[in-house]
Amino acid sequence: MMLGASGAYAAPWLAPGDLTMRHDIELLADAGILRGPITTWPISWPDIARDVNAARLPDQVSPALRQALQRVQSSARREARAGFSGIGYRASGARDPDPLRTFSDTPREEGELELGASWMGNRLAANLQVTAVTDASDDQSARLDGTYVGLNVGNFMISAGWMERWWGPGWEGSLILGTAARPIPSLRIERNYTDAFETRWLHWIGPWRASLELGELEGSDVPVPDVRFLAARVNFRPRPWLEFGLSRTAQWCGEGRPCGWRTFRDLLIGHDNADSNLGTNDEPGNQMAGYDFRLRSPWQPLPVAVYGQFIGEDEAGGLPAKFIGQLGVESWASSAWGALRGHLEYADTSCNFTRSQPMFGCAYVNHLYPQGYTFRGHSIGHAMGGDGRMYSLGALLVRPAGDSLSLLVRKVELGRGAAANDVRNVEVQYNRAFARGELRLGLGYNDFRIEPADGSDFTGFVEWRQGL
Repeated sequence: MMLGASGAYAAPWLAPGDLTMRHDIELLADAGILRGPITTWPISWPDIARDVNAARLPDQVSPALRQALQRVQSSARREARAGFSGIGYRASGARDPDPLRTFSDTPREEGELELGASWMGNRLAANLQVTAVTDASDDQSARLDGTYVGLNVGNFMISAGWMERWWGPGWEGSLILGTAARPIPSLRIERNYTDAFETRWLHWIGPWRASLELGELEGSDVPVPDVRFLAARVNFRPRPWLEFGLSRTAQWCGEGRPCGWRTFRDLLIGHDNADSNLGTNDEPGNQMAGYDFRLRSPWQPLPVAVYGQFIGEDEAGGLPAKFIGQLGVESWASSAWGALRGHLEYADTSCNFTRSQPMFGCAYVNHLYPQGYTFRGHSIGHAMGGDGRMYSLGALLVRPAGDSLSLLVRKVELGRGAAANDVRNVEVQYNRAFARGELRLGLGYNDFRIEPADGSDFTGFVEWRQGL
C-alpha cells in the first residue's frame, strides 16, 4: 500500500506538507523526468501527470528513482479521478505543537479533528474541509483551511479559498510565503502547464510557472484590520539543472488606510516610500520582493544541489534592498534501506544579513501596519519572524513502500538585538500506511534559553488519516 493513498482528497494541486512526496518530486526533476519548476507549492497535478505518465526508465536506474516514479504515478492517477471522492478525516493530538513550522505539515494545535470531501470535473474542482481544534491559539476553534473552489480557463486555474503556500527552495522555511501562518483566504490565478514560450525571444527561459493572488488578512484583534494581501511569483527552468524564482508580496489597504485604484497602481509601480512628495498617510502599503534559485550539479553522477533565497525588506532605486537570506545544500542517494536525502540549511531574518553588523528591528515590520508581516499571530514568511537565525540539519529515509523516517536538528536564535532567546531542537517523524489509513508520529526535544531562565521540554504528536 502506497503511503498517502488513504485520507487524501482528489485535487488539481499537490499541496505542500508531505516530505516523501517532495523528495519524490525533486528526485524525478533532478533525473530529467519532470520538466517544470518545482519550488512553487502547490504544484499543478496535470503538469506532473503528463511527465510521469510519459516516462520510460532504462533498466540501469536506481531502485529509489523507480520507486519514486511509481509512487508519483499512483498518486497522479488517484488525483485525476473525476466526480465525488468520498469523505476523509484526520485526527491528531499534540503536546506543545512546534511554532517553528517547516515544510512538513505537522499539527498546529493540541487537538484537531478534520473532515473533508472533494469533487472534480473537467473544468471545475471543489474541496470542503472543516477542522475543529481545541485551545485555539487564535480563538478560532472551527476552520476552513484547505477549502477551495477552482475553475479551469484555458491553461489557467482560477480559484478561491484557503490554500497553503510554500514559495522557495528551502526545507525549514520560506522567507516570503510559507506555512508558518494559517492560509490566507484569497482569490488566485495560476498556470496549469509549464510549457516554454514558443517564440525564440522567450523560449530560452524554459518551462515556467506564474502565480498571482489577492487576499484579505484578519478583520479584528489587530491594530489595523482588513489589510489586503497581494502575492505574485514567476519561476522558470532555463536549464534542467537550474531553477530561478522571482517573488513579490504586499500589504495594502486596511482600516483607515487609502484603498482605491490609485493606491493599488502606486503599489504596483513601487511608488510606496514616504518622501518629500509622498507623506506617510499617502503611502500605499508595505512590500517585500526578491529571488531564489536551486542549482543541481550538471553531472548526474554527483547528486548535489545548492539553493538560496534572498528577499528585500525595502526598496532602493526600484530594486529590493535590505536583504534577509537563506542558503542550503542537499544530497540524495539510493541504499539497501531505501532512498536517502539530507540537507544543511542556514537562514537569517535580519536585514543586511551578510554584514558584520546587520540591521535589527527591520524585517517583517512596518510603521503602517503595527502587527507586522503576520496573519493570525504568525509570520507569513519564515516561522522565526524577524531578527532570527537558524542552522538546521535534516535527513530523510523513504522506504520502498513509501513509509518514511525523518530527523531534524536545529539551532535557533530568536529576537537577536534584544533579549537572548536560543533554542536547540531535535525532532523525529515517522509516517507509514497502516490498515486502511495513514499513521504519523512525531517526537521532539527542545533545550531553550529564554532570559531570564533556561529550560527544556519534550514535544510530540500522533496523527491518523483515513478515507471513508
